[in-house]
Amino acid sequence: MWSQCRFVGWPLGPMLGVPLLSGLLIVAGVVFSAVMLIDCLKRKPSDFVNPLTKNGEYDRLIWAGAIFLSLWFYCVGAIVYFFVIRRAKPGQGGPES
Repeated sequence: MWSQCRFVGWPLGPMLGVPLLSGLLIVAGVVFSAVMLIDCLKRKPSDFVNPLTKNGEYDRLIWAGAIFLSLWFYCVGAIVYFFVIRRAKPGQGGPES
């Protein structure tokens, strides 16, 4: 009987829709990562505001790899890409500069 009560609030979890909520968050994370991956692959090398490599020639590959590999780590790569590249203004060094 105690093996079923591993989590605090176990009897209320299924009634409050915890599995449904976690499933929706997983789907939203995968969709967000897919949108960021498509944006990264369509972006020109000159559009990367803060280049990682000397001429920015491999930045698309680096960011695409980070976004794809981070699907198993809570979509961290897509979130970082969103704030560092997507929200940055092209003529400036960063989002607030």
